[in-house]
Amino acid sequence: MTGHREKGEDVAELRNDTGQAGRGAAPGAAGLVPSPAAPAPPVPLTERRYVVLDTETTGLSPARGDRIISLALVTVEGGRVTDRWFGLCNPQRDTGPVHIHGITTEQAAGAPLFRDLVPELLRRLEGSVLVAHNAGFDLLFLTSELERAGREWQPETVVDTLRLARRFLPELDNHRLGTCARALRIPLRAHRADSDAEATAALLLHLLGIAAEEGHTGLSRLGDPGSRTLRLARQRAVRCDSAADGLTEEHRAAHRSLERRPGSAEGRQRALVTLSGARCPEAPRLWTRFSTWLTDHGDGGSGSGSGSGSGSGGSAGAAAHRALTTALALELDSAEPDREEIGGIIAHLAHLDAAGTSPRRLLALFPEPATLIAALPRCESCWSCDTLGSCATGSPAGALVAHYATALRRPGARPETADELAGHLPLLEATGDLAAVGRAARFVGQVWEKHGRQAEAAALWHRAVDLGARDVVLFNRLSLHHERRLGDDAGALAVCERALNGRRGRGARAAWDAIARRAARCRRRLSAASPASSPR
Repeated sequence: MTGHREKGEDVAELRNDTGQAGRGAAPGAAGLVPSPAAPAPPVPLTERRYVVLDTETTGLSPARGDRIISLALVTVEGGRVTDRWFGLCNPQRDTGPVHIHGITTEQAAGAPLFRDLVPELLRRLEGSVLVAHNAGFDLLFLTSELERAGREWQPETVVDTLRLARRFLPELDNHRLGTCARALRIPLRAHRADSDAEATAALLLHLLGIAAEEGHTGLSRLGDPGSRTLRLARQRAVRCDSAADGLTEEHRAAHRSLERRPGSAEGRQRALVTLSGARCPEAPRLWTRFSTWLTDHGDGGSGSGSGSGSGSGGSAGAAAHRALTTALALELDSAEPDREEIGGIIAHLAHLDAAGTSPRRLLALFPEPATLIAALPRCESCWSCDTLGSCATGSPAGALVAHYATALRRPGARPETADELAGHLPLLEATGDLAAVGRAARFVGQVWEKHGRQAEAAALWHRAVDLGARDVVLFNRLSLHHERRLGDDAGALAVCERALNGRRGRGARAAWDAIARRAARCRRRLSAASPASSPR
């Protein structure tokens, strides 16, 4: 990757009622509610063949003539690296920022042309799942070079480790490849295609391990079709910068100022305020980048990050918060708000609250921004979209629940922490984010149960279900409460049937199997106890 860019659902406790990992019910078992379909079982995550790609390029835009100057492929099969391949390319132009990628124009001039590498490249890529960190960038350059060489190709499935890292490593300051590598102690020599690809492969294996622990058995909610990844990459590649046509001189000068990377917060902020006033489509992304710069450099001599330019002083965290809320407001005010971009902003805001006992910066987003985000069209690619029918991408409510989730999952979770999250439930309900409502109710109720507050837990779960939450683990816990604690087979069966009738997608199979088995047991017991079944 070039230095101009950053390489940067929970299915908790999918257990059946015995506490063991769920197994599928026996085919044709009496009384079971049939699944909506009987798809072939997914290929286990570790048995897929992945090819990790990283490219170094002369710049950011293939549409403006930027080219690949080096690329690396690392093949992962059976949970380990089985092949490595690296190619240096002659871009037939200068190599761009040598201080970043270290490849001089003279070195590249003696390398093969990209078209000469195509046969070997496609031989390794065919039939594999393509993996990259910020996958759209690498895929856009790769397909552009292939088209230039007269070849058409795109992967069937793409896994973006940047997106997975945001999902499974929410505690990190940001999700650039270097940050992830440092957190996981993965060796990395940044901005070298071979080292970046090797580090991405190690990151992939770590993330797939977390996904498997959370109940994922296939890639259906972890990857995207290659066509979708490429389409979104092409949309996002239309960037506004100092070379764009039709800009006012003030707008162009602001871009030039940021491209020179001014050393002070004041200089960066002045340029960003200008871009915001010009309604530059890049402004939200650049405000987000500014927030990262502030946390990396302290106050940078200012501490002001307000979109209005008002005020100075205060901590770098406060300045970063103001920059992020400015970015969020601009993104929500755009013609087509992008959930992925919003997701990055929310992840940064959540990190600012990570060390504190109260998520005050996240809470400041309620109710207006959180409600607007919840009402956006679903991404249709996250686990929550498929399984719950409610999108979790970019959700402040989901980030708020995640703030408490780690503490509430611990064996010694304190009821006071559960009470605090329960106090925020009206905020979650007001946004209409039913995925977050369900998860919050599940976590709070489980802690209350352990501290003898079973009736309160059940009442909370019933309230979440009545509001429309479709959290499968919540249904599992509530039906288990009726069956075992209350001995109420009719109540348990009603909860199970309500869950199974609203089932979506293929996720959380273990919990669905547990609910189906419980429904069958309750039916048998109710049938045996009914007068009609007694001998005359």
